[in-house]
Amino acid sequence: MPSEALFPLSSAILPLRDRVAVVTGASRGVGKAIALHLASLGAKLLINYVSNSSQANLVASQINSSFPGTAVTLQGDVSDPATVSALFDKAEHAFNSPVHIIVNSAGIADPDRRTLADLPLEDFDRIFSFPV
Repeated sequence: MPSEALFPLSSAILPLRDRVAVVTGASRGVGKAIALHLASLGAKLLINYVSNSSQANLVASQINSSFPGTAVTLQGDVSDPATVSALFDKAEHAFNSPVHIIVNSAGIADPDRRTLADLPLEDFDRIFSFPV
């Protein structure tokens, strides 16, 4: 797919130019779509993923092919406080700017595909807990 189709806005219309965004779960699905959209608006991106480096690198390559040097990746589980800190550190170091935008699109796959109502409390707490 040509980069013009991924990033239809002209370079003159970039409302997020020089803004830094961290998108978790950005190697595929909704997170990927959000990352590509933010990039199309001029944001610099840190693409976070937990397990699929090839998909994350592909997203970064798609962005960097149209906006060179504006996307980096970092592997890590955002339920780990050290990973969250590393996300901000890497983004700030890579782009020499603080993070302006954070989108948490990371998720946990339930192999049993249970409904929320049928989810045991322990699993609910694991999925929806935030590190403190």
